Amino acid sequence: MNLGMQIGQSQRLEQNISPQMLQAAAILQKTSQELDIAINEELSANPLLEMDDEVPEDTGAEESADNSGDDGEIREMDFESGNLEDTADHDYDISDNVIDTDMERRLTDGSYDEDAPFKDLNAPSKDASDEWDRPQKDRDKSLQDNLRDQLRDWNGNSLLVEQLKDEGCSEEHFRTLVQYLIDSLDEDGFLQGAPDEVMMKMAADRGEDKFIVEMERVIRDEIPLESASMPVAEAFHVLQGFTPRGIGARGMQESFIIQAQYVEGFPELTLRILKEHFDDLMELRYPKIAKALSVPVDEVLKAVRYISKLTPHPGRLISNAPTQIKQVDLRVERKGGKFEVECTQDSWKKVKRLHVNKLYADMLTDGSKLDKETREYILNNKRKAEEFISAANNRFSTMELVMRAIVKRQPAFFKNGPAFLKPMVLQDIASEVKRDLSTISRVTNGKYVETPFGIFELKDFFTSGVRQQGKRAGVQPAAEDAPLGPAVNAGEEGDEDVVGSARILEAIKDLVDGEDKKKPLSDQAIADALAAQGIQVARRTVAKYREERLKILPARQRKLL
Repeated sequence: MNLGMQIGQSQRLEQNISPQMLQAAAILQKTSQELDIAINEELSANPLLEMDDEVPEDTGAEESADNSGDDGEIREMDFESGNLEDTADHDYDISDNVIDTDMERRLTDGSYDEDAPFKDLNAPSKDASDEWDRPQKDRDKSLQDNLRDQLRDWNGNSLLVEQLKDEGCSEEHFRTLVQYLIDSLDEDGFLQGAPDEVMMKMAADRGEDKFIVEMERVIRDEIPLESASMPVAEAFHVLQGFTPRGIGARGMQESFIIQAQYVEGFPELTLRILKEHFDDLMELRYPKIAKALSVPVDEVLKAVRYISKLTPHPGRLISNAPTQIKQVDLRVERKGGKFEVECTQDSWKKVKRLHVNKLYADMLTDGSKLDKETREYILNNKRKAEEFISAANNRFSTMELVMRAIVKRQPAFFKNGPAFLKPMVLQDIASEVKRDLSTISRVTNGKYVETPFGIFELKDFFTSGVRQQGKRAGVQPAAEDAPLGPAVNAGEEGDEDVVGSARILEAIKDLVDGEDKKKPLSDQAIADALAAQGIQVARRTVAKYREERLKILPARQRKLL
């Protein structure tokens, strides 16, 4: 057998993605905040990429003629290009001309000031409007961070320390056990067990901490807390003594019981209901509870009212995780009978101010004597700067192109509101703008548009629908909603064979809001009421929308006694 080197030929089909395409796709997917960070990082890393101090006064396109009729209604859906040159009308190309313009001076916080490049963020600001953005103590602390602070301040008494030593657990090790429990909490403040593979590793590893293994078994309800060893039981008790009350529980029932023990004058009957009849309580089976406890139903109802003093999600009371802020990227306005689409983000203005450093670029053409290494360095960074600017411009123009296509396909939404949103899938817009499906997915994820009816994420315009029985010959009703293609939307408005999920959701919410709280509507009753409105929806579809989309409790739990 010949194992030496050999020369051969083969034929295969493969697709290679250039670094430029990868960069364009990455920038296209970024949110506004992420793009701002990417721009600042690129400015720091590439000396040939610069940002102008000013922006031009006029960056928009000329307004087109008014095509509206005398009555103000739209004859044809026209769109303004807003503040963008429609660079998305052609595929991304790294050879696109780089826009080199002057932009208006951007307000800075000192990070771009040559005289003070390292501004002291803790120093008092001269501008009172800047005070809100200064670092604050304990700002954006997570639930775990707050509990770690309480653990650092906790001091066990000498008797506890001696008992722990007798069990083979030092005070330092005990703090590690409490820390493990803190790290096992979810955002609601409840303990979550480790994955099965981690447990298997713990069981197989003889050197694993026996107390941690035991705590995991307690969390999984494999052994009761009362039967656990002293260090493990005490670790649970220490965590459950932290504030807010109710954290460190293994479920809502245990959390309620922990909270009740710290409420002064909490009724013994209510505590007994929590301990012995929690399942019946959750299902509002008050007569059954009254019979089991041999008390009148009125006494049970009075006892249950005290549960309103307890919180079902104690962890969220002190969890100050950063709030997701919706930054509007686009705006749709109706002006003169036309819908105009324009970019609104400051990041768009920042991109317009980007340009290649003219001094370095001229060194390549003005006869400057450059060694090979220097010339290659300038060439590479010039190419990177041009590619970054072109990719960033392509991001905004593609966003605007997609939004204009959405407006074109959803005129009823922008004229009448969310209830008139028609079923639409990503492929509809991909075919409209002649872009790949993955491109549309990136553009619509994490990008927000301001409309006359509020702020929406672009992906919110893509909804499913429910087919209607008897609207068109040969069409069968669908029990479950499913994404529908362009053919579904064919026909005149009001004569379609599907109803969008947005309209169904709003109808369900209106029915629940207006129901008799003492006799709430069942899912079948809601389906019948929708049918009376001309919307054919199966009962299980109503249940699915109610539970998953609207987060509304079933009828038996909405009943007010």
